[in-house]
This record gives sequence, structure tokens and C-alpha cells, in this order.
Amino acid sequence: MKQQAFALTGAMLVILLGACVPRSSAPSGSRTRELVSTGARVPDCDGPALSLPPELRSTLKPRTGRMVPDDHWADLAERVPGGFAGTLYLDGKPTLMLTHPEQASEAKNALVSDPSFRGFNLMGAQVLQARWDFAQLVDWYNYLVRRASVWDTKGMVSGDKNERTNRIHFGIETDSGRRQLMEKLSALHLPCDLIRIEIESPVRTL
Repeated sequence: MKQQAFALTGAMLVILLGACVPRSSAPSGSRTRELVSTGARVPDCDGPALSLPPELRSTLKPRTGRMVPDDHWADLAERVPGGFAGTLYLDGKPTLMLTHPEQASEAKNALVSDPSFRGFNLMGAQVLQARWDFAQLVDWYNYLVRRASVWDTKGMVSGDKNERTNRIHFGIETDSGRRQLMEKLSALHLPCDLIRIEIESPVRTL
């Protein structure tokens, strides 16, 4: 699974992009019913999965397609029935994540001809409920990327749109850093249960 790693060098934030593995061939290490990580839930509340408001989305740069497969998956989520939220393997089973599983047949028929799913048994995939479609995750993540105060938090390690947990994922080195990051994110008035924050070791480069 792709991961974006972040390290602070002086006053500069250096963004390191880890190796990119096709999402549809991700390893199966998770139980199918334990899709959300045990990290801190932010904001820690219950409420609807709201999209980025249009006035905020209009301030974002258009998707370039260079973030693979994230940009393409976001485009699919906007035009394919069912609220496409990604594909992956869970317990060795091909899995399709949808916010509207009741539209699984329509979603599969619309996705099966997409060359990015070649080699993935889309028509035979199990379908699981997602909270966020992938366009929502990408839009909120891109909005947060522009919030320098978030990325300036001491000990930031990683950030990603995670199809397994169906949340935005942040990794940070220490519990104190996690608490500080949670405070910053809480001040942004984000929709409930959008982000999970894990304690992570920094990525080491040779």
C-alpha cells in the first residue's frame, strides 16, 4: 500500500513518497469485519459523512492524475453508482468497498471495463459497506494538505487515504504529538470520524 511519509528538516517539511503498490493487489492481513484501525478517531463523534463544502473545494487545484491510483479512484467515485471507495484483498478475498452496497451490481458493471482493475476479480468480489467514498477522502485530504499548521506538528511521519480503514490516516511519532495534532484538527471543524491517527516510527532512508 502506498504511503506518504513526512519528516521535518529545520523549518522545511520534506515529503517522501514510499513505494507504490497497486491497491487491488494489497496483502491480506486484516479481518474482513475489522476495517477500521485502533488509532485515535478524529473528530471523535457520530454524524454523517459530509463531503468537502463546494466553497472549500473550489479553492483546491484540479486533480492531476499523478497520484496513482487515488486521483483515478476519486474520479470513479464521482461517476460510478454505489459510492466507490476502493478495492483490496481481505483475508485473501477480492473486496469492493461501496458506500451504497445495495448498488453493487450497477457498480461492478460500470467498473469491470476499467483497465486499472485488470487481474482483479471484480465481478466475484465481496462487497463491504464504506463510510466515505474515495472522492470524499481525496478532497478532504487535499484540503488538509494545505493546512501548514497540521503538517508542522512535531513528529509527523505519514499521511494517506487508506482504503482498508476507509479513513484518512496520519502517523506521528509520539503520544504528545498525537494529542497536539488532534487539537489542531479539532479546530478545523471537520465531519465526524474522518481521520485515524496512529503512533508510528519515522521512515528511515538509506
